[in-house]
Amino acid sequence: MGSYVISVSVGTGCYRHIQISKSATLYRLHEAILEAFEFVDDHAHAFFMDNKTWSQYDAYYSMKMDGSERLTKGRKLEKLNLKKGSQFKYVFDFGEEWRFQCKVLRELEEDTKMPLVIRSVGESPEQYPEWEEYEEDEDEDDIPDSLTQEEIDKLYAQIPLSREEISLIHLYMDAAANLYGLISLDELYGLYNSQNKKVDVPSFLMTAFFIDQSEDNDFAVIDSVGNLQITPEEAMKNCEIVSDYLFVEDPEKDIRELRRAQKGKPLKILPKAEFLQFADSTYFPETPQRSAMIRYLRKLTSSLPASAEEYCDCIQSVIVIDAPLQEVLNLMKGDGVTNHKNWDLEEFAALYQNLNNHTHKHANRGNTLDELFAQSPRGLQLQQRLAPEDQLSFFEEQPEKPKLTIAGAPSRNGPCPCGSGRKYKNCCGKGK
Repeated sequence: MGSYVISVSVGTGCYRHIQISKSATLYRLHEAILEAFEFVDDHAHAFFMDNKTWSQYDAYYSMKMDGSERLTKGRKLEKLNLKKGSQFKYVFDFGEEWRFQCKVLRELEEDTKMPLVIRSVGESPEQYPEWEEYEEDEDEDDIPDSLTQEEIDKLYAQIPLSREEISLIHLYMDAAANLYGLISLDELYGLYNSQNKKVDVPSFLMTAFFIDQSEDNDFAVIDSVGNLQITPEEAMKNCEIVSDYLFVEDPEKDIRELRRAQKGKPLKILPKAEFLQFADSTYFPETPQRSAMIRYLRKLTSSLPASAEEYCDCIQSVIVIDAPLQEVLNLMKGDGVTNHKNWDLEEFAALYQNLNNHTHKHANRGNTLDELFAQSPRGLQLQQRLAPEDQLSFFEEQPEKPKLTIAGAPSRNGPCPCGSGRKYKNCCGKGK
């Protein structure tokens, strides 16, 4: 049967890795989550499998409220098309609204009778804190985890910026987390000021911390040094926006490795309108390479768990974090895609390589491999040698190889006349 390892996090720096059987229900996962975080099961709960809280597209509830909801007791995990990288939301206690982010880390062949917590990081939050004691000990500058609208309005009033400016800074933070994975507040501040009305350092810093503490984001602002006795300018250099996927397994190690991979590489700067499109975590620019991959995936539609466009999104999400091709192949094998009659490893690998070279990566500070190579000494040398029409990609063969000319009918086992380098029976002669 097998099992899943699911990371469940609440807030920043507090998460549990739970191993649970694929035959278990969502209700059993609910029980395992509460046990892992030492919560009392005394309220309703829900799972939102499309990873959007309160979306009704693919939601499961603990009880029926208007007669149409699907129940968590009746849905097994194995029926949810979960795979490595799948993310979904779990909400407990609709009054307090405890929100937990869930992500499938891996699939295991071994089954487990009882859910196991195999990794635990951070202290569990108090389900019912003693509010009087909390208020007495609370520092006036601290922002509580849950804010009323009145408290949010008061915090807004302390920031010397308009609501529109605060919302725009939030969009910049979202886009930066998705495009770069990791970036210092100082660099984002410079980018923001170069494209908008200038904001002073203290106001930008205050706004960034306010957004981080009061919003349900896909990123966190961390202090890489931990020194609080510094100026706002120094704090901007020390603080970083970090994409939330880096907090799943080993945050300290993964963040350190991403910093090392980014070192010395130029930051990708896009025009404002183009940059802000990355505020949507599902956005990928339309490129010839992406279109070619989607066309290929459409030939495998009957085996795909989603549309060709959505499955291409999934592939590029893995490319963005610089995962190896084998990880993508394992994902497709698990989905049964590689069993389709139209599956061709050689063709897919070639399309994948082109897509890989033209996808913005976190390790490359938002640059594609093609863009980085173009800025290298070798790339600059090629730019001087090649005609403009031949500079579409430095990873493609330049110039194009001449096509073969073969007299008479081509041999099935001979080279294809189109010049692809493949046998005629595996290329233009396929099916003939």
